[in-house]
Amino acid sequence: MNHTFSLFERLQSPVWVFDIQHQKILWANPASLPLWEAASLEELTARDLGLDMTQAVRAQLEVYQQRFVAGEAIKTWWSFTPKGREKKALCHFSGIPLPDGRLAMLVEVLDEESTLRRELAFSGCTNLALLFSADGALLSANTAFEQAFGSQLSDLASFVGDTDLAERWLAETRDQQTVQLKKLCWTGRSHCWFRIHGQWLQDKHQLLLSLININQEKEQLSKARYNAEHDFMTGLLNRRGLTKAITEYQHSCQPYSLFFLDLDGFKLVNDTYGHAIGDKLLRAVAIRILDRVKNRGLLARFGGDEFIIQVEHRNIDSPARFAKSIIAALNKPFHLKEVGDLSVGCSIGIASFPEDAQEIDTLIIQADMAMHRAKQRGRNRSHHFSPDMADALYRKMTLRHHLTLALETNNFDLYYQPIVDLASHQLKGFEALIRWYDEELGQVSPAEFIPLAEETGQIVPLGHWILKTACQQLAAWSEKYQRRFIISVNLSRAQLQASLAPAIEALLLQYDIQPSQLALELTESTMLQDYDEAKQCLDALAGLGLELYLDDFGTGYSSLSQLQDLPISTVKLDQSFVQGEHKSSQAIIEATRAICEKLELKVVAEGVETLKQLQYLQQCQFDYCQGYYLGRPMPPAELEASNFRLLNSIPASPRSSVDVLAS
Repeated sequence: MNHTFSLFERLQSPVWVFDIQHQKILWANPASLPLWEAASLEELTARDLGLDMTQAVRAQLEVYQQRFVAGEAIKTWWSFTPKGREKKALCHFSGIPLPDGRLAMLVEVLDEESTLRRELAFSGCTNLALLFSADGALLSANTAFEQAFGSQLSDLASFVGDTDLAERWLAETRDQQTVQLKKLCWTGRSHCWFRIHGQWLQDKHQLLLSLININQEKEQLSKARYNAEHDFMTGLLNRRGLTKAITEYQHSCQPYSLFFLDLDGFKLVNDTYGHAIGDKLLRAVAIRILDRVKNRGLLARFGGDEFIIQVEHRNIDSPARFAKSIIAALNKPFHLKEVGDLSVGCSIGIASFPEDAQEIDTLIIQADMAMHRAKQRGRNRSHHFSPDMADALYRKMTLRHHLTLALETNNFDLYYQPIVDLASHQLKGFEALIRWYDEELGQVSPAEFIPLAEETGQIVPLGHWILKTACQQLAAWSEKYQRRFIISVNLSRAQLQASLAPAIEALLLQYDIQPSQLALELTESTMLQDYDEAKQCLDALAGLGLELYLDDFGTGYSSLSQLQDLPISTVKLDQSFVQGEHKSSQAIIEATRAICEKLELKVVAEGVETLKQLQYLQQCQFDYCQGYYLGRPMPPAELEASNFRLLNSIPASPRSSVDVLAS
């Protein structure tokens, strides 16, 4: 027989052959002796291992033998107690024929507990076994089960926690021979999750349950589920967790409000002190909000510096007062030891179930809209959702989609409004103004789609199209009329990039346009945002020889020192002062003219709509003016058809109209 197993003699890992029928080791290699606490192979093979073998283990080994006959092999952790010492080993069981024709079990130890603790910890003890009689009484538990859970378990009904379920298991295994599932069971000492393989032993009319302890697996799944539904930094629910909690709760149909909270001034904290301090502030904010919410509702971190609160109406006086209390709480300074006191505010949007919506996702969207409305109205306040917000958002989304389509096909037009030289009574040039007609939306106002384009970044390609089209028109008119007109084009802050000056220079070369023919108009706020970066770009543009206009003067926030420092050639006074009837408007007009004269800047008055306004501007010795009284914005063909004539006369002019072609 030793010759039969000599192939395994030189293996470094323990290997033995076990006679299942007689519960004896028939052969073992020398590496097996330490594992079995044996002094010699003779002493080991002489042991009767059936003396302390439980019925459950015997039944389990008989099942293994049936699987060996079918050609199967088994890899599992196995517990055994040589000389009373508990040991665990990861084993590979397979069948091996004996000389007398019987099938024995070949055991190969893949590794022991001491070297595979991590795998063992994850897998648990896999050779747990319970043997039950046909009526569900516990006949035997193997040593590994009793060592892990004690011997208090009495029957199958106690194990599964349900008499009917126990009877169903017995019936199913009798009919189907096996049952497999995962279940939380009572061990007699505690509850534990097991992966269960149940097999009916037909010849003995007994049920054998082979168990794998999957408690740690379940704990890991539970932890993963917790992490998936909670915010790591604050420990609050995240959006997924909140949605799940509210969805499960809504079956009660209790009215509640959803509060969408966004911090005011948090970006400044991040930019000034860094994200580590910002994270500490967010945790402090979460604690303070949680203190206000307490047991009245749910609190979740939606993302970034946004939080969502859900509170039943029966737990608060009114949504508006509750929102006010949250704002008051967050307005108190936060003390962080690294930087001292910090102050932030918050804007809150409110939507209510079920009057505003019944779906949680819709309520979140509505509360978000209301929060943005609160920010628009001054921040540090709350606002309740109203249907007009949804209409505005739908309009905005529709505009954005159609604007994207229009950009793909350049489906825009440029109109040109005359700018008149009041000294020479002649046409100085035009301001290029974009127009957009959409077949579905109709005529869309620039006041509506330009801010949207700036918000989405679409203003950059749109601005390039405007510049290119204006340059094309300048080149066409210069060639046709042998006259060098000046066209001014409005710029957005987003266009003030390092690439702008080279791009414009390329257009000037492409269309053979003198730099002095192209003027760029920027608002005060545009120039002063990121002042240093903007100034570099403006200096580069001025270096090309372009004229720079400061548009809407008087409505922004520029100082006289910045006005003097920027490479501006012309100031455009906002039309609100030109059209104003108060003495203060006249004072601003006269003061603007005086300032520009001192700074050697030319000045254009916008929005001239009456003869009286025009005469007053002449009296103030303004350089240029534009407005409906002198000419409305028109497409190029219409301007050419009118022979560039202005429809209204200019006082003190030797002619009743300005005719550029004749001059």
